[in-house]
Amino acid sequence: MAIDYSIDHDILSEFLKSYRAEVLGMLLEEFDVDKYERTIKAEGREEGRKEGREEGRKEGREEILELTRKLIEQNRMDDLKRLAEDSTYREQLFREFGL
Repeated sequence: MAIDYSIDHDILSEFLKSYRAEVLGMLLEEFDVDKYERTIKAEGREEGRKEGREEGRKEGREEILELTRKLIEQNRMDDLKRLAEDSTYREQLFREFGL
């Protein structure tokens, strides 16, 4: 329809008359609605993941700082050292302090 409209309104009409099939093929090949939608969705998911990762890291840092403060206040230096090396123990400390 776009090709016919352009020819009828003398928009690139000579070119479109000569290369109608090629132009139509390019239009159909170049724009795939399903592929476009998949691409947009994938970009949205990636952006969401990126924002989520950044927010998650920020929250994680805050939790570690809070746990560190609490351990220092209670003079639990051995626990502070161990939390840096032992992820299982770190999770146990998070639960202990409700973080």
